[in-house]
Amino acid sequence: MTRSILQMVGAAAVALTVIFLVPVLLKVRKTIGEVGGMVSDARPQTVTLLKRAQNALDDVNRELTAIEEITDETQELVRKLGEASTVVEGVVKSPMTKVGLITAGAAASGYVVRKRLGKRVQKG
Repeated sequence: MTRSILQMVGAAAVALTVIFLVPVLLKVRKTIGEVGGMVSDARPQTVTLLKRAQNALDDVNRELTAIEEITDETQELVRKLGEASTVVEGVVKSPMTKVGLITAGAAASGYVVRKRLGKRVQKG
């Protein structure tokens, strides 16, 4: 007897739970339907946004390629300028070195000549 009462109470509890859950489940179903509608409405806009993002990325990649080419050309220009400055330095340095050597030689010769003239003047 106690067992059948417990079974009846259990059945009543299940029935009450189902009765309380039916409105909740209906609201959940309605919410899921609304969310599905929103997703369906947003899908074309999402595709458009993704296409625009792809176009923007393509533009950025083109610009980066152009910048890379400019950087490579700049590096080549700097290298050529370095070579040119080395050549100019060699062209300028060589005559300046010769002038310096001639000047130093002339100064040394002048010193020796003055020294000899000074000795002759003192002996004379």
